[in-house]
Amino acid sequence: MDKDEIWNKTLSLLLEDIDEEDPKTVFLNLLTPVGVFGDQFVLLAESTPVESWVRKNYLGEIQEKLLQVTGTPITVGLGVNTPKETPAQPTSSSQVPATVPVETQPQTEPDWMNQFVDPSSLSNQVSSPNMAAAEEAERMGGEYASSPTSGDEALFSKCTFDTFVVGKSNEFARGAALAVAEQPGIAYNPLFIYGHSGLGKTHLLVAIANYAMQNFPRMATRYVSANKFLNDYVEATQRNQWGTFNSKYHQVDILLVDDVQYLEGKDETINQLFNIFNEMTNRNKQIVLSADRAPKDIDMDDRMRSRFISGLLADIKPPDYETRLAILKNYLSRVNQHTSFYGNIPDDVLSYLAEVATSNIREMEGAITRLVSNMTLLKKNDISIEEAQELLQDFFPTIQDKQVDIALIQSEVERFFNITHEDMISSKRSKGITTPRHIAIYLSRYMTEESLESIGKKFGGRDHTTVMHSVNKIERDQKDNRMLFDQIEQLTLLIKERC
Repeated sequence: MDKDEIWNKTLSLLLEDIDEEDPKTVFLNLLTPVGVFGDQFVLLAESTPVESWVRKNYLGEIQEKLLQVTGTPITVGLGVNTPKETPAQPTSSSQVPATVPVETQPQTEPDWMNQFVDPSSLSNQVSSPNMAAAEEAERMGGEYASSPTSGDEALFSKCTFDTFVVGKSNEFARGAALAVAEQPGIAYNPLFIYGHSGLGKTHLLVAIANYAMQNFPRMATRYVSANKFLNDYVEATQRNQWGTFNSKYHQVDILLVDDVQYLEGKDETINQLFNIFNEMTNRNKQIVLSADRAPKDIDMDDRMRSRFISGLLADIKPPDYETRLAILKNYLSRVNQHTSFYGNIPDDVLSYLAEVATSNIREMEGAITRLVSNMTLLKKNDISIEEAQELLQDFFPTIQDKQVDIALIQSEVERFFNITHEDMISSKRSKGITTPRHIAIYLSRYMTEESLESIGKKFGGRDHTTVMHSVNKIERDQKDNRMLFDQIEQLTLLIKERC
């Protein structure tokens, strides 16, 4: 295959189930393939902001899709197309100008932390040594590729220690995470953070990774979900590509594995993680793990469990009232900062939300999103506590409520839009099917405690990036689409009535 055929097939995989107006489609179509040089596939971006945004959000995913298309491990060299005359194409990898192989960060659209951020505006606001160097290289008429960084999940740009709201329920975990970030391999090794879904475990892991990459750029840092680790291990086994796997997981200085409870029953994968664990701790390399429960409650063999508890255990409990109120105010501040919403949600409404939302941070922020969407659609600058209570009367579960599950959500959405369950979980991309699917995924995210990976599995085996794309799309579109907003309101009521 030539470079164009390789890129076209890769692009098709990258944009599967992605709408034309999605920022991902726009940015990836601004890349031009240059060619394959040795084991490197070189792409040029139209400008430095495009290059920076692609590198930050999509580069690792591009590499994964290239592997599917070519069948061989291949790195990605990304540079900037400059107005100067381009020299003749090189004939060997040693002649590729100004691009270097990079171990990359694939795109995971940020969760609730980043759903109000406009990617096009962020791409122009990046402030980092890499960005400065890229701009300098462009002024000099050359291409630029940053020094190698690592991470198999995109690192959420808003998940930092500064944006983590601290309270009595999480201050110990936050302090331990910061200590590890400041002294990786020395402070607490391993660090095991546990707590229920939606309380901030992922935020802390990503904050550690972000801190390390900013302050210790020579250290190889990798954040990965347990499901992604499992998939990489299975792929290495099936394709006998242990070199790629080893470079990802055996040659890092900081490894952060999220939601390790998903490895229960995966004995071979656990054994591989056990070997990596031993190797890294013997070399004083940092390991950070998270789960939704304590190690003693995870069904794994004793030797792995003993490794989990050999360092520091830090639990995150549901936030108290003061912390919940601070989280709500912090979230509303980000909404005002990153969107055109300039309304006012008064303190008594925020206090009401802090009182009734007692366990899940995503639930609280979902409530804010509903109020913001309603006020934006109706062009209201203010909202009373009575109006907020009416809007949210079906939002927070009561003791009598039965558990909402994904099967119930899928069933109600399928009935509402008159589509089949096969359509719901299929790869069909017609609007009459993708819109109901996006809505069902969005409702599953905010009406259940299921993780992104778990939701994706129940929608035809989609990955967590696709799930977050659906959530962010509905979150964004319902602010300007009254019909969509009303459909979600109706479906929420129908689902609650079935419980």
